[in-house]
Amino acid sequence: MSDQYHLSLKSISRKAGRSSTAAAAYRSGELIIDERTGEVHDYRRKRGVLYSQIVLPGGGTMPRAALWNAVEIKHKRGDAILVREIEIALPSGLNAAQRKALVEKYARLLANRYKVAVDLAIHAPHPVTDADLERDPDQYYVEEIEVLDDGHEITRRHNGNWHAHVSMSACHFDAAGVPGKKCVELDQIHCQRAKIANAADAERPRWAELANAALAAAGSADRIDHRSYAARGIDRVPTVHRGAHANAVERRTGQASRRRLYGQEIAAEAA
Repeated sequence: MSDQYHLSLKSISRKAGRSSTAAAAYRSGELIIDERTGEVHDYRRKRGVLYSQIVLPGGGTMPRAALWNAVEIKHKRGDAILVREIEIALPSGLNAAQRKALVEKYARLLANRYKVAVDLAIHAPHPVTDADLERDPDQYYVEEIEVLDDGHEITRRHNGNWHAHVSMSACHFDAAGVPGKKCVELDQIHCQRAKIANAADAERPRWAELANAALAAAGSADRIDHRSYAARGIDRVPTVHRGAHANAVERRTGQASRRRLYGQEIAAEAA
């Protein structure tokens, strides 16, 4: 049985007006003050952050604010790449403890393989409201029944998108939390010039292998496959992953996002 597969690798750059401190605060639902700019990034009211952790090469850790402030200070250039972020969908065939163990294992693997600091955050699925279903009645959702302490039952709907953000420092870190030189293995341009597999191509099958091993250990028959529909000989139009930003736009405006419209255009062209 096939489970959902999604892995994307993105960069967070200063040139785009972003910072590693702001991204880390948002992903983890914490307060981080940027020592370089003095900006305060406070996301302590953010909901849906189930777990977060910092992993250094060798298995150590350090405070989140200290890590990303070190990254901000290390990178001087105005167009610096600060973070390489992997976003992954977590298999529905795992429970909460198994999802946590899987993401932690992957974070340790990344930290040791690339010699970088890794900041992981596991996020809950987004709730699906009556308004969401009225706008898009064909959307996928899961219903879960929660039994309260007083015996009452509450039905909750969500989109089933258990996912994690695994943010890697763009520079090397040692086991003591000291930043070093740029990690060129995470630089797509370097990989292209060196004629080696880039990080996205290398991590897609690696994540599938880890996730499938976790599913097998959990006794689940579900499996994920990192290959495209075409590579598997499946005659189906691939879906377009909308992402958290597009979903937030739809919830706020009540209108279809550009990502949704783009997906509809692809499906229409393939029909």
